[in-house]
Amino acid sequence: MRRFENPPWHPGVNNAGTTSEFMPTDTKESFEKFCQVPEYREYFRQQGWLEPGAITYKINSYGFRCDEFDNRDCMLALGCSFTIGIGLPVESTWPQIVGRQLGLVPYTMAWGGTSADTCFRLAEYWIPRLRPKAVFMLAPPPSRFELIRASGVPPIENYMPQSESRSATEIDSFLKHWHTMEENARLNQKKNKLAIRAMCAKVGIPFFVYDAFDHMAMSREEIGYARDRMHGGPGGHQRLAERMLDDWSKK
Repeated sequence: MRRFENPPWHPGVNNAGTTSEFMPTDTKESFEKFCQVPEYREYFRQQGWLEPGAITYKINSYGFRCDEFDNRDCMLALGCSFTIGIGLPVESTWPQIVGRQLGLVPYTMAWGGTSADTCFRLAEYWIPRLRPKAVFMLAPPPSRFELIRASGVPPIENYMPQSESRSATEIDSFLKHWHTMEENARLNQKKNKLAIRAMCAKVGIPFFVYDAFDHMAMSREEIGYARDRMHGGPGGHQRLAERMLDDWSKK
């Protein structure tokens, strides 16, 4: 296992080095509740998710749901909960599917509720250190953005319109205007995508970027659903992986 100094903070560091069967929003309480509904229980049975340990979250030393970092040829997968695969077995997630097909170890740098800003910060630090053979990004919803806080916990907060920030107030005009004008979100996400693309191009690494809403907001009839019934299911990850592999073959 390789060691790195002063890696950037992200929410997953709080779970570094742990293995658990549940995670927000995929909680034990919600799973047990869903199992009371015959339709959902049957779906879980078909997926094999009723078996103990069917879904686990093994987090590496740096807070990511992937192997420990070493010297094997690798790829980076940037994103949010749609990339870490909340509510899914790790082998069903798109980074694992793509990595298997390309013969690369997938290092999944993603966590629920994060933003394109988070993707950029992680890419800036990890790309030159891990030197991946490819970088794939499933861009989080554009309405999210990061703010580094002067004090308090967490040190960096991801703002999103549907949640109450721990540090914002009702008269915070910056947040009001930022979330009211969708152009702010579009431009912020575009800047991060272009910055990561430029970062990869500078060192000759292929970069592929997609939007989470384009691939994970399809009907549940098309892509199924995860165990938390909030995120896209195995079908969505498989379809996205096939698209990525097709794009890779055309590069």
